[in-house]
Amino acid sequence: MTPSPRWTWKWAVCGTLMLATLLNYMDRQALPQTATDLKALYHLDDTRYGLLEGCFSYAFAAGSILFGLIADRVGPRRLYPLVLLGWSAAGLLTPCMAAPSITQHLEGPGDEPGAGPFRWLLLCRTILGLFESGHWPCALLTARQILTAAERPLGNGLLQSGASLGAILIPLYVREVRHLGGEWGVVFWTVGAGGLLWIPLWLVLVRPNDLNRPLPPSADAPVGPPTSVAIRQILTLAVVVASLTVSWQFLRAWLPKYLKESQKLSADDADFAVAGFYIAAEIGCLLSGVWVKLLVSRGLRVHSARLVGFTLYAAITALAAVVPLADSNSAKVSLLMVAGAGILGLHPYYYALAQELPAKWMASLSGTLAASAWFLAGFVQTQLGSYIDQTKSYALGLTIAGLAPLTGLVAVVLLWPSRGRVTS
Repeated sequence: MTPSPRWTWKWAVCGTLMLATLLNYMDRQALPQTATDLKALYHLDDTRYGLLEGCFSYAFAAGSILFGLIADRVGPRRLYPLVLLGWSAAGLLTPCMAAPSITQHLEGPGDEPGAGPFRWLLLCRTILGLFESGHWPCALLTARQILTAAERPLGNGLLQSGASLGAILIPLYVREVRHLGGEWGVVFWTVGAGGLLWIPLWLVLVRPNDLNRPLPPSADAPVGPPTSVAIRQILTLAVVVASLTVSWQFLRAWLPKYLKESQKLSADDADFAVAGFYIAAEIGCLLSGVWVKLLVSRGLRVHSARLVGFTLYAAITALAAVVPLADSNSAKVSLLMVAGAGILGLHPYYYALAQELPAKWMASLSGTLAASAWFLAGFVQTQLGSYIDQTKSYALGLTIAGLAPLTGLVAVVLLWPSRGRVTS
């Protein structure tokens, strides 16, 4: 049977969402992959690095609220290109931290070495975090509009898989730039320039009225003012997104430094190990949606299938807490790969649950939930940066990353309302 044009179009849109996530993560991961080089060149110690990740998180939190509100009012078709333009510009401008004519204006008498370049980098990463947050309300609204409830875990998995694809590509790209004699700045400005090419693709594929169609079947989520059911949904989602964000953001931000600076892997070996971590994460993410569709096809309710998957993936993620106990680098990298498959595979379940929020406020509510999680992640990143700088140990961060999602599992089991679960 030949797929209908509508079927082909909606999965092409999902592929475009995946590409946006890929670009989002390549811009985001350019810093972790070059942080060890910048540490030597610009005195970017772990405390400063923790501050960069913390401010990125705080900006992402603020942007989640801002762009969530805007997305609910103007829709993703017009907003999406603007946020791509914003975060791409931040990437393009980052290499200017190497220009003394710019950074000298950010320094003062008595400042510590590297203060000017650090402040420029801090500004760029803050702008990056602000605009990157706009990707998620746009993407989730688009997926909710074009996919049925049973298709959303797979669609969300495809969307989220762009994160691991981007994170797979960036260490390999950094390695190639290094071997070709390019400086670290090449990575930032080329990836930023690539993001600008996505904008015309989106505008051609998604026409002005394409996202104004009636919503496909979904849960009987509350409509109108919040009810006790909606409140329980929001509380559950708040715990889930906080646990996933804290876990994933630690691994995302610190893994390259952990391998290079703590485990003493060479730059090439660390880049390959990071790419392997994200390949495993990609596989786990895609399988999470396939798992739900398989169980639903065999008669299980959608929510029950999600719960089974969430339990499995949370258990897998907990292996990150065991990493400090492993006796070899190969064992540590293997455990991290499995944990990466677990934590990224949990994200599509969260997105599917968030897409059951009242349609009128889905973007603003999910943005507010994301904001609370990113504020917490920013605090954790800042504190762990100081802790790692002082102790040179990553054990606490790995333990938090491994065990945090279990709190999300408990919230789904105890708080998610029985009414309003998806059956189609």
